[in-house]
Amino acid sequence: MTVDAGELERNLGFLEAMTLGGGTMIGAGIFILPGLAAEGAGPASAISFVIAGFVALLAALSLAELATGMPIAGGSY
Repeated sequence: MTVDAGELERNLGFLEAMTLGGGTMIGAGIFILPGLAAEGAGPASAISFVIAGFVALLAALSLAELATGMPIAGGSY
């Protein structure tokens, strides 16, 4: 297949598409927030991120347990 003059070639693979989608969903805030939190709260911000991560882990494990209870196609909505 040849590419005509003026047309773009499709080179986006699976890994590129996944990282592009992840960057779109997460955004740049995840890279800015830790600095702002450390400036305002100091060393306690690291502890707060660990606690928040643990709570998110509990929520993810609960959702995974509920999802295995009903093995049908579809999302959690």
